[in-house]
Parts: sequence; C-alpha cells; structure tokens
Amino acid sequence: MSFSLGNKKILYVAPRFFGYENEIRDELTRRGADVTFLLDRPFESALLKAVTRVRRSWVMGAADRYYAEEMKSLADRDFDYVFVVNGQTLSTETLAQWRSFYPRAKFILYMWDSFRNRRLILNNVPYFDHVFSFDRDDAEKYSLNFRPLFFSAGFESVVPHEKRYDISFIGTAHSDRFSIVRQIDNGLDVTAKRFWYLYLQAPWVFWLYRVINSGFRSARRSDFKFESISKADVQSVFNASDAILDIEHPQQTGLTMRTLETLGARKKLVTTNKNVKNYDFYFEGNICVVDRKQPRIPQDFFSIPYVDVPPQVYNRYRLAGWVDEIFGSADADE
Repeated sequence: MSFSLGNKKILYVAPRFFGYENEIRDELTRRGADVTFLLDRPFESALLKAVTRVRRSWVMGAADRYYAEEMKSLADRDFDYVFVVNGQTLSTETLAQWRSFYPRAKFILYMWDSFRNRRLILNNVPYFDHVFSFDRDDAEKYSLNFRPLFFSAGFESVVPHEKRYDISFIGTAHSDRFSIVRQIDNGLDVTAKRFWYLYLQAPWVFWLYRVINSGFRSARRSDFKFESISKADVQSVFNASDAILDIEHPQQTGLTMRTLETLGARKKLVTTNKNVKNYDFYFEGNICVVDRKQPRIPQDFFSIPYVDVPPQVYNRYRLAGWVDEIFGSADADE
C-alpha cells in the first residue's frame, strides 16, 4: 500500500534533470500532496550550470536572491515537509531561514550525487531531520540513510518490442565516458548493432574537453550530440535494445539512474560499476561488469536469456517504492 500524503503541504526543491524532477512532483501530487516546487540550480545556461559544478561560490549570491524572492509569498505557509533533492545552490543561510519559517516541517534531503562531487553540500546536512544518499559509501561514512535511485513508469516493460540494437548507450559525455564507449565499440563483433548517443551541452564544451580531458584528444565533433534526447526517445531505444551500457562517474560508487531504468525495462546491463554486485537484483546472467580501463564484453553475454527479478525486488526500485521508503522512513519517528 502506498504511503499517503493526503492533505500534506510539501516545499520541494530539485534540479532540472531530464524531467525526473517533474515525475517526482507528479508522484507526490498523486498521493494527495499540495506541492510547491522551487529549482535547485535555477539557471538555464550550460555555462552557469558548469560554473555551479566547479565554482559554486560564484553563483550562490544569485541563488540566494532567487530563493528570497520566491519565498516572499511562502513565508506564511505551513509546510509539512521541506523535501530537497541535492540542494546544490541552497546556502546554509537560506536553510536556516526556512527552518525558522517552518518550525514544524520535517526537512528531508536526498542526494543523487556523491559528496565527492558535491563536498560543500555537507555543510547543509545539519539543517535536515532525515538525509538519504544513493551512494552506499557516503551513507556509511556520514551515517546517513542509504536508498538507491529509481526507475519511472515509462521504463517499465509491459509488452515485447522488436529488437533493433544489441547494445545502446545514452548519456552525457563527462569524465572518461567517451573513451570507454569507444573501447566497447571497438571490442564488439562487426555484426553487432549498436546505438551510441554521447551528449554534450554545447559545441564549446567539446572544444574545452579537447584541451582539459586527455580522453578527448582523438575525439571528433561528430562523435557527439548537442541536442538533448527526449525521455520518450530514450525509452524507445531501451525497448529496442538487448543490453544497456552504463558508465558511472569515476568519483561515485552509487548506482546511476540508468542502472535502475535498465532494471525497469527488464534489459541486460553492461556496467563499469562493480558495486552493482552488492544489490538484491544482481544476477550474473543479466549484468556484465566490465573493467573501466579495459572494458570487454564476453560474446556469450548477449546470448544468455534475461532472467526476471522477483516482484518485491522490482517494485522496490519503482518511483513509487522510492517515495514510500523516503517519506515512510521520515514519518517512522512520530
């Protein structure tokens, strides 16, 4: 039975991330919540988003002004929950103000990035009553609640689809992803059907990476896409693929959203993340873990039939299961 949020008022803060922020909001609303949404990282340009990642302090003044302006009409609201995903541009000053505005609200933080990549957000942790991380190492190191990510309803496999690809990859071409995809591609049989969609936010990002990222030295502009792909198109590629390639950021140990979407689509997974072996849905015939430095897929991996996971495991990783666990755990202390 789903955890009810009937008549609850939620101040919800999350970054724009391929529409997942809207799917979370819709799930909260479906359960009866009155949701007020504010943006984490409230900037539209690729440049400002990049600056936020590498020099957070440069944008915090603008972010503080954004939240102050938005809160003018919300200071008198009586929220039951303040629910933050990442909170990369939330300052401790803003959080302290919110705690004074909403003294009875439960403050919940969910991290879908590792603190290795977002170290300054550690300063925000004391302002929350409940903190969850998708990264098991972070959860253990900082005594947080461990909760993996989820897959949304559009990735749930319902009917068989015609296969067009043996393997596919769709994702942002950060860190060493281009190098790994290229090595995987070179190691595949010439008859293998593959679909690669390496996304960069703008052409200037490609030229910058050519300078600062050694893995891009031999890359061509034509290797990348500069238009984001729709969620529906991602789902279409998933449905038409036998296996999905997943490459986590080298500075994280938590499972990516792509890993859970592959589970939702009931597809085979090729991943560089060895930590997947510690999860309850791991099955060697379904999941191939490759070495990050020398990634090679055994040829027989594609011929082994996919084995479905138990329903209780599958349901835990649905978006509904994610919301149940986060809000249910936060209410367990009442």
